[in-house]
Amino acid sequence: MPATLHRLIAFTLAIVTALPLAANAATDPAPIEQLLRIHDWKTTVALGNRYLKQQSLVATRDVLASIGREQKLGADWKRGNPAFDAAEAAISAPLLERVRADWTSLDWMTAEWTEMAQASFSGAEVGTLVEHFSSPVGRKQAKIIDHSVQFHVAGAFTMSGKLIQGFPGTEEEQKTLTYVWADEDRDMRFSIADAENAQGQRFALSPLGAKYQRTLIIKVTGILGARLDRVAATLPAQAKSLAALADPFVADFRTAAAR
Repeated sequence: MPATLHRLIAFTLAIVTALPLAANAATDPAPIEQLLRIHDWKTTVALGNRYLKQQSLVATRDVLASIGREQKLGADWKRGNPAFDAAEAAISAPLLERVRADWTSLDWMTAEWTEMAQASFSGAEVGTLVEHFSSPVGRKQAKIIDHSVQFHVAGAFTMSGKLIQGFPGTEEEQKTLTYVWADEDRDMRFSIADAENAQGQRFALSPLGAKYQRTLIIKVTGILGARLDRVAATLPAQAKSLAALADPFVADFRTAAAR
């Protein structure tokens, strides 16, 4: 991880003393949604796509392995066999549709973001945040926060062993994640020595700036990680419910084996 990002993370964690106390629950949702639109969770979404593709394939392959044992299909019923691969594609496709709807779309994010923001910030604070993050230096700082959130989500899923490196079938998602991460890492960088960045430094060191950084890194990281866990937990049962989709490919496998 680049040294600049390490320093940013160290600074952010150093100012974490406590989670923000509940603010005004009646905070207007319109500016809160405007604040959400300033952020771009593309790298975290790409990370989640990579993880959930892995979990979709794990669930699918578990079902196909069970079919192989129950029907005594033998050692050739495995990845690389055309019938097996076709069955895997058939079962995993609806799971990946669910991933797109329940994770990638971010349609679910507005409600959770609004609840978090209303509990954490007053209406006046939200107005100040929208104004700042709508400025050029504010947009750059939003990218830094987005990148930091992704760093913490990725760290949690990597260090826990949930994200399996080099998992077969996730090559495209891994490539996308690598490119998106590199783009975001490049776009967030700026010189702290530039005179025009004084506004950004004042915000970062202000009570509201510090509060916003720690709130997002702690609470939004938690929201995103919990969502990934919930979506992943639905996949094994859905894969089992789709086991019959493998039937025609099992028949093809038996026909090919009999020749």
